Amino acid sequence: MAKQPTFKASMRMAIIHGKESFLMTRYTNDFAQAIAKEHGDVDKVVFDGATVDLATVLDEVRTFDLMMRHKLVIVDNADVFLAAKDTGKTSNRQAMERYAESPVNSATLLLRASAWRPGKLDKAVAKVGTVCKLQSLSELDSIRWCVGRCGKEHGCELDTQAAQLLVQRIGLSLTRLDTELGKLSAKVAPETKITKDDVLEMVGLSREEQAWEIQSVVLSGDSGLAMAKLGELLDVSRRPRELLMWSVVDLTRRLSAASTMLQNGMPAGDIRKTLKLFGDGGNRILHLAKQRTPDQLANLFTEAVAVDARTRSGLLDGRRGLELLALRVCRVVK
Repeated sequence: MAKQPTFKASMRMAIIHGKESFLMTRYTNDFAQAIAKEHGDVDKVVFDGATVDLATVLDEVRTFDLMMRHKLVIVDNADVFLAAKDTGKTSNRQAMERYAESPVNSATLLLRASAWRPGKLDKAVAKVGTVCKLQSLSELDSIRWCVGRCGKEHGCELDTQAAQLLVQRIGLSLTRLDTELGKLSAKVAPETKITKDDVLEMVGLSREEQAWEIQSVVLSGDSGLAMAKLGELLDVSRRPRELLMWSVVDLTRRLSAASTMLQNGMPAGDIRKTLKLFGDGGNRILHLAKQRTPDQLANLFTEAVAVDARTRSGLLDGRRGLELLALRVCRVVK
């Protein structure tokens, strides 16, 4: 797991960039607490970098707080802010580079952005503060994070298998994972242990799991079973038709790609990793890819894309198109 950054009250500028919103908020709060520990109450001012101008930001930083508090001035969407130009020819980025050479002592300027282009500003800020890149956690680290977070913040013990299933269904977004942990801890109260069964009951299927519901049946080649399953998913489970169509098209894509990779001599293990072929389903796709020619499966994928396009444009009823495509795949793989 990535090392947590250290924030100091003496830092006069900082850059935090990355797509993980949970860590963005967490590190901003850590920074504010470090400043407050040294200076007492902090006057926090937040600007949207997509709309604020350079003069407003600099005026805020350089103006003393009426209550003589230390200021923490935050500019969100800082990448957009830095790309803009002031009234003259100088860009905001160049102005910030100059400011970093001699920042005021009564305020701290924090630039936050989901996207970032490193440059001279990073080096200038590092001399008077810090530059923090938010690293997305791996699946394993996310599982560990969930276990630790659940115990520390939600007062519950999270079973490792439950954490693994939660990450599989929710993904790697810490914000969404934390939200689900809060729901799960409330659900099991007054008990303090969250099990895999609790996650199965409370957390919906992931996109991939929902896709596999129809893919597994279509891969069997049993057209009757496929039609029955489609009816169940559409009429009983109320699965979105668009998701089911994507599932079948994605299946044909992976069959075609696996067949081509095999023909080109790629090892089965590498194909599994590239196409994310796991478990019995992955075995079935690889087996079929060996049994059919690349041209056959490429044509099947082309047909699937065409049917999808016709349903999207309204030339073919969505349900009818889905049924026709499922039957076509069943005939090819049987």
